[in-house]
Amino acid sequence: MARTVVDLRDDLIERARRLTGMRRKVEIVNAALQVFVDQNEAYRRVLALKGRIRFRADSSALLRERHGARRRLHARDGACSATT
Repeated sequence: MARTVVDLRDDLIERARRLTGMRRKVEIVNAALQVFVDQNEAYRRVLALKGRIRFRADSSALLRERHGARRRLHARDGACSATT
């Protein structure tokens, strides 16, 4: 494993500690790099599908599925309200 000196923002390290429970900076940085690489690879795999699949869906159905019962669109005034 290579050693590298970097300047890290203390506020971000503290937030990461609270979110993950990780105490060591090296754990936090390695976890963040792993997530970055995984997301980038997944994004590239999705881009590789461009033009290969046909997708048809109603956008309002997608919004309902994504937001579930917590959010309702009001067709009358175009407003959006949160419900619990």
